[in-house]
Amino acid sequence: MRPLDLFAALAQDTRLRCLVLLATQGELCVCELTQATGIAQPHVSRHLAQLRELGLVQDRREGLWVHYRLHPELPDWIKIILRETVSIAHAQPPFIEDARSLAAASNRPARSSLPDVLCPLESLLPKIPREKPMSQSVLNVLFLCTGNSARSILAESILQRWGAGRFHAYSAGSHPKGEVHPLAIEVLRRNNYLTDGLRSKNWSEFAQPGAPVMDFVFTVCDQAAKETCPVWPGQPMTAHWGMPDPAAVEGDEVARIMAFRTAFRELENRIKIFTALPLDSIDRLKLQRDLDRIGTAHAPAENVA
Repeated sequence: MRPLDLFAALAQDTRLRCLVLLATQGELCVCELTQATGIAQPHVSRHLAQLRELGLVQDRREGLWVHYRLHPELPDWIKIILRETVSIAHAQPPFIEDARSLAAASNRPARSSLPDVLCPLESLLPKIPREKPMSQSVLNVLFLCTGNSARSILAESILQRWGAGRFHAYSAGSHPKGEVHPLAIEVLRRNNYLTDGLRSKNWSEFAQPGAPVMDFVFTVCDQAAKETCPVWPGQPMTAHWGMPDPAAVEGDEVARIMAFRTAFRELENRIKIFTALPLDSIDRLKLQRDLDRIGTAHAPAENVA
């Protein structure tokens, strides 16, 4: 494994929580990890699969249950980094709460010592600074989809308005189309949203040195959620807010514009809920639950005269 792959794994909140719990509790099944983190099971399973592909964890099936543990043959340099990561994570409240939740759910004690796979190693790395607080003046939010021509563009414009100066919105794609869909522009303009400066761009722009540090990264299409993202500096919180691609709808002009209107309304509803969250007082674990829940929210039925 390349060091870049390991740091990419540690930079994502759900993967980091799972690694910390496996490093401190030993072998755990998916349901225990879901209960401890409060994150939806499909989301946890997807990130565990990525950790398995990287060779960081092993899985074992027992009937209907899948159990995970740290890979017993991890290279020493990875063990050193994981040991230091666990030490840092245990000093932060969200991970303490994860351990308590796990202990309560499974009747197992929250361990203070690490399993044998990490115990022989000393802490050799410098301490990593904590993340910037959510109560800062402006929070950066990145919306991702594959083509960055419709859904993520809509979300960027919507949050720029409803963020009311508290958020700065960006959008990007894993395989950008290179141009914004004309119907996305039309729907935004019909609803009096600004469209100046909107462009289709690659998500690698936001993984470069000097790029804005993201506080939140939301995927709005299923394909982008399955792809391996760049390394986002700052360990942003993530969630999947998937919805059908309006640009894929075929038919006459009415059917196509209705698809874009539906996507616009769904995103506007979710973003309004997001901007109403009390970010300066909510703990990280509760916030992650709320972000995942927003991804399943639907806008009220539209009244058609």
